[in-house]
Amino acid sequence: MKFEIGDKILLLHSKEEGTVVDIINDTMVMVEVGKVTFPVYLDQIDFPYFHRFTTPKPAPPPQRVQGYDIKPEKKKYEDNIRMSRGMFLSILPVFRMDAYEEHVQSLKFYLLNETSEAYRFNFQVWLRNSMELEIRNEIQPFSNFYLSDLMFESLNDGPRLEFVFFPKEKNDKLAPSFPKTWKPKVKQLFLQLSELQTRRDATLSQLLFDKYPEKSKNDKPYFDASSIGSLSAGSTPAAPAAPEPPAQPKYELDLHIEMLTKEWRGLKNIEILAIQLNEFVHYLELAIVHHQHSMIVIHGVGKGKLKDEIHAILRDTPEVERFINEYHPRYGYGATEIFFRH
Repeated sequence: MKFEIGDKILLLHSKEEGTVVDIINDTMVMVEVGKVTFPVYLDQIDFPYFHRFTTPKPAPPPQRVQGYDIKPEKKKYEDNIRMSRGMFLSILPVFRMDAYEEHVQSLKFYLLNETSEAYRFNFQVWLRNSMELEIRNEIQPFSNFYLSDLMFESLNDGPRLEFVFFPKEKNDKLAPSFPKTWKPKVKQLFLQLSELQTRRDATLSQLLFDKYPEKSKNDKPYFDASSIGSLSAGSTPAAPAAPEPPAQPKYELDLHIEMLTKEWRGLKNIEILAIQLNEFVHYLELAIVHHQHSMIVIHGVGKGKLKDEIHAILRDTPEVERFINEYHPRYGYGATEIFFRH
């Protein structure tokens, strides 16, 4: 045995060096290469010294000319100065996987300031002509600010997002305030979300203003509703707009797409399904609020996707006592009858 424990060895097939850590028998030893230990036959290894002396040494790196490592002087004006693009509302859809398809569960809203100025802002979310949320804060240059979430089914509640912007720093050349309203158009938003999935992008962007407006003679100070109590006795505030009449519950809800929208031709299946489910959830909530005893939902037969989605929602609704999808002389198997728990 020419090898002993602790000897340096060379693997002949890979030219890797290692160390003998154990003697197995007359023909094999245990070696460690790196952090790996394994047995090898004696004819597969040799001492590494001959290999070290006979292997040609790599050529030295070329000598660098004096001044080679000196970095070039930076330009007086950088080329990567960020350009102002405006103020944007950024919309991030949150998807949930259902079987083999993705459905939009909610929308996250961010305020994106792509300008070099800071602004104060008031933000309000309105659903069914009722204010659900109000935020007052400020946003710094080239930054973003999280606003709120909106459940996807809330698109049936006529949402609108109200903004009022103010320059953070006093500037007599700029308008004292700038209001902006964004009301999503449901069909257009569906199409944009579908295109977003096709492009595999993350967000949609809605331009609020590209440049904050300058002051004009007709500009009036922003009226803050919270200051109503401090108005003088002689002032007469403008009458508020008459609210829309509240939606009434239905005892029979037909979810065929042609009954829900006139512009249904050309819509994708996922868009049609979203419209139908939003309508169903809306009237399901109305039925619960108005303490209905029962409701019939006409979903048709088809491939059963809409029916399965409706039944999944009903199983997760505690106010639903039971529901049945049996043969009906009027609807066949294309309707589900729901009984509520009151």
